[in-house]
Amino acid sequence: MRIIFNNILPFKGFTAMAIYPFILIRSEFKSYQHSERWNSLILHERIHFEQQKELLLVFFYLWYGIEFIIRLVIHRNTYLAYKNISFEKEAYQNDKKISYLSTRKRFNWLKHL
Repeated sequence: MRIIFNNILPFKGFTAMAIYPFILIRSEFKSYQHSERWNSLILHERIHFEQQKELLLVFFYLWYGIEFIIRLVIHRNTYLAYKNISFEKEAYQNDKKISYLSTRKRFNWLKHL
């Protein structure tokens, strides 16, 4: 895992994104490193790493994009579409559980479809 701070990805309005094996974090959130939010942020992205490995990275992004479009049609709101993607639901529901990755079952995101 390598953390890269930058001003390009993720797009403005988002904090971080995982592209295995990198976590891209917007530069304005560099101060998070010394806060309680940091561990949650990193765990959230590490959950995405596991999802990406399960779907061989390419299929993760394909599924993510298709599910986002479907959710956008349903919710007619980009934020709600994003929050309702199965990968995001799993990550948000478990990003405060420190031991989650050691007990996580493979393809657990399917429960959130």
